[in-house]
Amino acid sequence: MDKIEYNFIDNESEIREKINTLDKLANLHLVKIHDLYVEDLFFMSAIDKSIKLINSFLFALEEKNVTVLATLTRVQMDCVLRTYASTLVKDSGDFCRSVLYDNVPINRIKDKYNKNLTDRYLCESLGKYLNQPIYDSYKKISGFVHLSSNSFHNITKAHKEYDFSMFISRKNRVEDKMIYKKHSIELANQFYYFGLILVEILFDSWLEQKEK
Repeated sequence: MDKIEYNFIDNESEIREKINTLDKLANLHLVKIHDLYVEDLFFMSAIDKSIKLINSFLFALEEKNVTVLATLTRVQMDCVLRTYASTLVKDSGDFCRSVLYDNVPINRIKDKYNKNLTDRYLCESLGKYLNQPIYDSYKKISGFVHLSSNSFHNITKAHKEYDFSMFISRKNRVEDKMIYKKHSIELANQFYYFGLILVEILFDSWLEQKEK
């Protein structure tokens, strides 16, 4: 499999445009499918799930809704990790059948070295291959998704008249605009990067393997 460098884009308009083209990029690869294998169905399911996130992600990016952005990025990561799992097993066809037809949870399936395909194992394995801190990103993003200390700190703020104030709303605090923009751009870059991994590395590698 080839590799894709993680190049951070700090311009919001540019990263929005990049994300908005992920479905078009996927279609360039999808049209290469001729004879249909079970692996094709598996990848098509993951890609469909991934591109269905795009519109909601771009709306949340406009709103700087970090909770939604993190949740959608986490789903994007799941699409990548679960398709990557198909490269670690003895027989990718059997793996895809187990997931698609028998509804077997992926974390209960073992790889060729008899290790369970847990999220952590998949993150660390993919991270070694890409030379990227995938598991660190996974934990950081999950911190925004799950109810955690991040959830508390998002609504609390030091106040000059009181020990702290709490803000619960659909909108972010106006004075925290730059903080939420920073988090939003970071998540947008992660969302785009994992979208590229899914289509340009994992799916494209499968198509090349299929041709051979």
